[in-house]
Amino acid sequence: MILRIDHETTLTYTDQVYEHVFELRMAPVSNDEQTTLGYRLRITPLTTSTPFRDGHGNRVELINIIVPSLQIIVRTTSFVRTHRQAAAERLRGVVLGKARTRDAGSIDAMDYLAFSSLVDHGYWLNELAQAIDTRDELPMEFFLQQAMQLVFSRLHFEKTCTSISTKASEALRLGAGVCQDFTHLLLAVCRHIGLPARYVSGYIHEPGEIATHAWVQVWCGSDTGWLDIDPTHQCFAAEDHVQVAVGRDYADVPPNRGAWRGIANENIQVSVRVEPVPRLPGEWVEAESLPHRGSIGESTSGTHTKGVARPTGRQFQRMLYRQQQQQQQQ
Repeated sequence: MILRIDHETTLTYTDQVYEHVFELRMAPVSNDEQTTLGYRLRITPLTTSTPFRDGHGNRVELINIIVPSLQIIVRTTSFVRTHRQAAAERLRGVVLGKARTRDAGSIDAMDYLAFSSLVDHGYWLNELAQAIDTRDELPMEFFLQQAMQLVFSRLHFEKTCTSISTKASEALRLGAGVCQDFTHLLLAVCRHIGLPARYVSGYIHEPGEIATHAWVQVWCGSDTGWLDIDPTHQCFAAEDHVQVAVGRDYADVPPNRGAWRGIANENIQVSVRVEPVPRLPGEWVEAESLPHRGSIGESTSGTHTKGVARPTGRQFQRMLYRQQQQQQQQ
């Protein structure tokens, strides 16, 4: 399946802001489950973009807007071919004990055993995990199905009761949340029993979905690797799921995060459209539109707005410091 993904974020301010520096995590990855055929980034007002990799291997665009602005618009368009192998095939013969075995091939996965600010733990987690079978000889597919059923039985989907800073324990107490909360709670259960699991931010082709989506990748042993499961929809991820970034929890993978100077209130409007297409459009079949190159298609890398001065080294260091302070607060 080939999916076209259009993601538009509009940042509007009540007064002019300047020296705006922010990160974007919106570029789909290429891996064994999907192939990014094209990715383009467009920013208004026109500015530069610097791509880099974060500590989890995610592609990030660093954006600097020096000029005073009342509105910033970020538009990305991606074409992704999904080709997921059925979960039942990948999990054939895998048992829970094998997934929890520590070997040389699982060293990187161990980073996702520790709890975090949003995936917390406590006595409540001990009681929750007792409701499922965690014997080593249990088939991995059965364990994952019962873990998803457990989370699904404790939370119902409700958009207005949680926020981006809601912890897994808080969502459980409320008994409701969005995909982020379903994901955090399942991560807590997996990590509690010694199973590495990480947060996935991405997109899904689903009627009614108008925002980004989140689900879980669970480590199934060095032979099988990471397997995607969607606790919100109580299913294994299929060809409708498109991965963008991974991390310990949502705080590692927000699509947009940054800081700016000025005295104003910020309003964020997000629009996402995911639709299947028969083929890659002809105008996209060009070297510069392929992913993970120095040029990012219609992004403004290497292009500067006429009359806008580049920041000095001292200004740039101040902006980076403010961005780091802002990230620590989220």
